[in-house]
Amino acid sequence: MARLYQTTTYETYKYRVRFCWWGAEEIGLAGSIYHVANATLSDYLVNLNYDMLGSPNYFFGIYDGRTARSSTPPNAINGSILISEAFRSWFDKQNLPWTYTDFSGRSDYGPFLAKGIAAGGLFSGADETKTDELRQEYENKLGKGYGGLAGTILDPCYHKSCDNVANINQFAYEKMVQAAAYLLEHLGQKSDLKKWLYPDGN
Repeated sequence: MARLYQTTTYETYKYRVRFCWWGAEEIGLAGSIYHVANATLSDYLVNLNYDMLGSPNYFFGIYDGRTARSSTPPNAINGSILISEAFRSWFDKQNLPWTYTDFSGRSDYGPFLAKGIAAGGLFSGADETKTDELRQEYENKLGKGYGGLAGTILDPCYHKSCDNVANINQFAYEKMVQAAAYLLEHLGQKSDLKKWLYPDGN
């Protein structure tokens, strides 16, 4: 973004982008809960959550806005589904596989969503086990050797001391970062992002 904004021809966003790194996610989303409790929520139109993007035995997980908790304010659902669909469209255009994953509120988008702010994001997997069907689907799409290991969890170092920079699947990480960059640009260049996300008002 910094490089783009330094060019003279780049059309700048009409919206501010705030980057956040949350503390204490694993003990109950403490950092993001605190932030939401103390933030000016009118500053936020959408929360994009990127929690684990380079798992060794990855999948290209897209949070499925349709599976938000029943307690989610209705005004946050439309935009969340649109974000899911925008990610899905990008993966399709890149001829990459993708997998919907539950939008259960277990990551740091949860406190935003609970306050009626549309959310979405990507997730490459934690302690879930890759099925043979999923391995085959990814190998068929990506080529031999890219399907991963069936019967093995998506991140064998999840919550372990071996979870370091050597534990990243570089191919998966690159594609997920590209998807995240696309989505930010896709939203940032909309003429009326608020109306797109909340057609009935926020």
